[in-house]
Amino acid sequence: MLSLLLDYPVSAALFLVVLVCIAQAWFFKKDFFTPPTVYCFSQCITLGIAYFKYNKAMTDFQLKTWLFWIGAMIAFCVGSYLARLTAKSRGEPVRIAEPSVPENYNWKLHVVLSFIPFALFLLGVYGIIQKAGNLLLLTDNMSQWMRKETDYGYYSVLFSSGPLCVLLFGAASFRKFNPLKGVRWLARFMVLLTMGINLLAYPNRGTLFFSMGALIIMFNYLRKRISASWIMVFMAFAAAGFIAISSLRDQYEGSSVKGMAFKAMIDLPYKYVSNNFWNFDYAINPPPDREYHPHTYGIDFFFGMFEFFQVPGSFRYSMGWDGLFNERIEKVHGLNTASYLWEVYKDLYAPGIFLFPFFVGLVLTLMHLRLCRKGFTPRVLLLYTMLVYIIGWWFFTPGYKQGIYWAWGVFIFCITTASMGKVRRITLAPALERETPILDKVSCEDEGQQQVSA
Repeated sequence: MLSLLLDYPVSAALFLVVLVCIAQAWFFKKDFFTPPTVYCFSQCITLGIAYFKYNKAMTDFQLKTWLFWIGAMIAFCVGSYLARLTAKSRGEPVRIAEPSVPENYNWKLHVVLSFIPFALFLLGVYGIIQKAGNLLLLTDNMSQWMRKETDYGYYSVLFSSGPLCVLLFGAASFRKFNPLKGVRWLARFMVLLTMGINLLAYPNRGTLFFSMGALIIMFNYLRKRISASWIMVFMAFAAAGFIAISSLRDQYEGSSVKGMAFKAMIDLPYKYVSNNFWNFDYAINPPPDREYHPHTYGIDFFFGMFEFFQVPGSFRYSMGWDGLFNERIEKVHGLNTASYLWEVYKDLYAPGIFLFPFFVGLVLTLMHLRLCRKGFTPRVLLLYTMLVYIIGWWFFTPGYKQGIYWAWGVFIFCITTASMGKVRRITLAPALERETPILDKVSCEDEGQQQVSA
């Protein structure tokens, strides 16, 4: 174990930060899914894995890369703690409140309206069947239909919306939040059905991870807090597995067949995590013989919300900017994802690297503080669950550049707003109660006048 720490000092330091994130949540009995904890945990654990350098493309970060990566993390945490300190100074609660049934929330309508995005999801599945002839998991050559060259058109947006259905039905699946037993069981069935169809139709790791992650986060807030000790146990098993794999790799390094098998087993998940970081370092520190990607002057920053109007694609092409697949900054062909910091840097240049995470940490923490108030609403829970999950995956891709997440936010807002429709009528009741004594006084005056006239 000590030799591994000496061989990978950067990874060891990053994993120490990961342990501190877990330990502070355990020691102070804090919610693990706070914005700064999720940000630091996900960024450090993934970069720590990348610094094992199992692939030659992963080289040491240059000074500029470290400055941006560490500076963005500090800025995010400063924004988050500023919001938290402000709440403390005002005497507002900063610990997560126990879930309770939302007042005047129509869970029946919520579930009924949730079938609208589910119907759109099924329409996307129909598009897959039209293209491939069957659900992809049941085809003879699934990989051929999952290449980026295969164009499903707008159907891809629809069948990728399975996690939205899991979010909406999942919120109605917990007894502390939804008192209607029949509606709860229907919602639970729909969660399982959506995930099953999603797996059969298009077994994409991103949608599966999003669905599972959303359920875990909602379980933490609506059922039982996920203890930091369980996370530490999981980390211990993961570390033991890494040590075992490393030992086996060293043991069979001289055997070409077994060595290639172990290399293939490690290489694919390692590239999935690490190519985001080496592309980021490669993008902001390009070699002299490579054309530098032009800055977008902040214009491309807002294209996520206009993606479905086909404006961004044509505009990017006319300006000579990269598309969604980062064609110009690929260090290894085919491995084209990059950290969210690359998108911020090319859109807003160096100041954005520090300002953008600062404001996101500030706003997301204000939303988290809403969960600390008794009787938090389904809208706050759903939006926070979606956004904090996206923050956890910022090492991989910037969620704000994907139009699908903007569409999900609109659906969540509309469905939860419609399900709270009775609130407006109830808020009029106090005014009516204030008017009642006035009516009583008038009636008493009328009675007195009648007595005088008598």
